[in-house]
Amino acid sequence: MTNLSKYLRVVDIIFEVADARCPFTSRSRQVKQLIKDKRSLLILNKADLADPHTTADWVEFYADRGEKALPVDALHGKGMAGVRKSLDQESQILHRLLKEKGRRNRPLRVAVMGIPNTGKSSFLNQLLGRRVVHRGDRPGITRGPQWVHLQGTISVLDTPGLLLSHQKDDESLFKLAVIRAADPERMDEVDLAEQLLSFLNAHYSDALSRHLGVKDTAPTLESVAREKNFLSSDGEYDLQRTAVFILGSYSRGKLGRISLEAPDNIA
Repeated sequence: MTNLSKYLRVVDIIFEVADARCPFTSRSRQVKQLIKDKRSLLILNKADLADPHTTADWVEFYADRGEKALPVDALHGKGMAGVRKSLDQESQILHRLLKEKGRRNRPLRVAVMGIPNTGKSSFLNQLLGRRVVHRGDRPGITRGPQWVHLQGTISVLDTPGLLLSHQKDDESLFKLAVIRAADPERMDEVDLAEQLLSFLNAHYSDALSRHLGVKDTAPTLESVAREKNFLSSDGEYDLQRTAVFILGSYSRGKLGRISLEAPDNIA
C-alpha cells in the first residue's frame, strides 16, 4: 500500500470503480484513505446488470454527500461519454492551473482503483479505446501498478484490486461472493445460492417465475432443480449443479437487472 501511495502523489484525479449492483459494499475503505484530498469520480460499473431505478437512487445518494457517481457499462462502452467529458473538464482545469503557475503543460494523470472484479480492466480498455489490460471473471487479474499512456494527453495508472479490510459481516460477504468480488468457490456455493434465492424471493420474486420458471411461494434449490430437470446419476436433485446455474445466471444478468442493496438499506 505504501508503494501505491507513492504513485498516487502525482495523480490528478482518481476514478474509483464499484459494482453498480452493490455500490456501497463494493467500495473499499482503503481506497477512501488513499484518495484523501484528491479529486475523484465514482464509477458505478456493470450498470446494465443493476436495477436502473435503484442505480438512480445511488447517484442521488452520493450526490447528496458531495460525490459524483456515473453509471457505466464498460464492457459494452455505455456511459463512457460522460466519463470522457469529465476527463476533458479535468484536463482543462489542470492546464489552466499549470498556466497560472507558469509551468509546462503535461498529460493529465489519472488513477483507476477498486476492489477485485468490479470491471476495472474493461473500464480502462474503454477509456483508452483499445485492449491494453487483461480482464477476467476472477479476482486479482491486475498484479501491480502500471502506467498506460494515451496519445500524450492522458496518463492512466492501473492499480491492483484492493483487498477489503472492513466488509466482514455475513451480508456483505454474501454480496461480494455473488458479484464475484470474493471467490465464490471458496464459499459453499449451495449455501450462497440458497441465500440468493431467498433475497430474490423477497425483492425480485418476478425474476424467479420469469427466468427460472419457479412459482413456489418459498422457492428452494430443489424446486429450481425440479424445474430445470437437474438430476444426479442416482436420480436425486443435483443441488451443486443447480447452485452453480443460479449463481452463473445472476452473474451474467440472465435473471434480469437486479441490485443487491439500496440507499434506504444503508445505515
